[in-house]
Amino acid sequence: MRVSSVRGAGALVGADSVGADATVGRIISRVEEAQSDRAPIQTVATRFTQRFVPVSFALAAVTYVVTRDARRAMTMLLIACPCAAGLATPTAISAAIGNGARRGTLIKGGTHLEGIGRVTAVVFDKTGTLTFGRPLVTSVVTLNEKVTADEVLSLAASGELHARHPLAQAIVARTEEQHLHVPIHQACEVVLGMGMRAELDGTRLLVGSPALLRQHGVALTEDARDWTERLRAGGETVICLAHDKDLIGMLGVSDAVRAGAETVIQQLRDLGVSRLILLTGDAPETAQVVADTLGITEVHAHALPEAKLQLIRDLQAEGHTVAMVGDGTNDAPALALADVGITMGEHSSHVTLETADIALAGGSMNPVL
Repeated sequence: MRVSSVRGAGALVGADSVGADATVGRIISRVEEAQSDRAPIQTVATRFTQRFVPVSFALAAVTYVVTRDARRAMTMLLIACPCAAGLATPTAISAAIGNGARRGTLIKGGTHLEGIGRVTAVVFDKTGTLTFGRPLVTSVVTLNEKVTADEVLSLAASGELHARHPLAQAIVARTEEQHLHVPIHQACEVVLGMGMRAELDGTRLLVGSPALLRQHGVALTEDARDWTERLRAGGETVICLAHDKDLIGMLGVSDAVRAGAETVIQQLRDLGVSRLILLTGDAPETAQVVADTLGITEVHAHALPEAKLQLIRDLQAEGHTVAMVGDGTNDAPALALADVGITMGEHSSHVTLETADIALAGGSMNPVL
C-alpha cells in the first residue's frame, strides 16, 4: 500500500509492513546502524587516544614536579590531551552520513564512506544505472506471415506479465497503451540473465535473448539474424519470441542514457579512477552504443551474474579497490563482492537495496562522485 493511499470501492487494502518494517522505518534503521558503524580511521583514533591519555597525564605530572605550578600542569594536560581527535573523527563521519541521508544518499557505515575514497576502478551496470531504466518498445518485427505485430506484442507480454525486469515492464506497458488483449499463461519461470519461459495453452512460450532460444533448441533464421544486427546497431536490445518451437517475432527495446552520466564518467576519470567499465547482460553491439555515448572504452557484454562476479575478483586480484554500481537483482552478488557496492535506489530491487553499501534514492548519478 502506498503512503497516503485512499481506499475506494472494491477490495480491502492491507498494509504489507508497518513501523520499523516499513520502507521509511528501514531507512531510519539503516542510518542509525551506519552511524554506529566504526570506520577504520575511527579505530585508529580510538587506539591513539587510549595510548596517549596516560602520556598526557605523565607530561602534566612532570611539568608540576619541575615547575611546582599547578596552572602550568593543567595547561600541559589540556594541550596534550588527545580527546579532540577521539571526538572529532566519529562526529565528522556521523555528520557526513546524516548529510548524505538528507540529500537522498544512504551510506550504510563509516567503513564504506572511507572506502569510497580509495576506489580505483568503477564497474557500471547498463540498464537502470547508466540508462534511465524506463525502456520503450521501439520496434516490433514479425517473422511469420500468419502472425501480426499486435499478436507478437500480446504473446510477448503474456510471457513477461509477472516479470519485474524493466524490459519486461516495457513490453507490458506497450500492450496496455494499445489496449491489446494479453492471454494469461498457465505457468512461467525466469531464466536468469536470459528471459522468461512460460506455458500457454499447453505450448511453450519463450521470451528473451537469442541465447535463450539457442538454449532451448530454437534456431534463428537468416532473416532473424539480419534483424538482430540491424536493431542492435541502432542501440536497441533484442527480445525474441518463440511459440511452440517456432521463432515468430522480435522486439527492439531502447532506453535513453541517464542525464548527467557522461559528466560523471569524465569527472571520475579526472579524479584518478583508472578503470571505468560497462558490464551488462546485453549484446555487445547495444552496449557499445551506450559506451560510445559516455566515453567508456572497456565493455563486457553478455555477462551473467557469474561473469560479473569473476570480473570483480579479477580487478581485486590486480590490486584495484572496486566500486560496483548496479540496480538489478542479478547485480546483487557483484555488489556484495565489490569493495563498495552502490545501487540506484530509484529502480533497485529489495535484494540490491539490502546488499549495497550505498543507496542513491534519486535519479541522478552525481552522488556517485
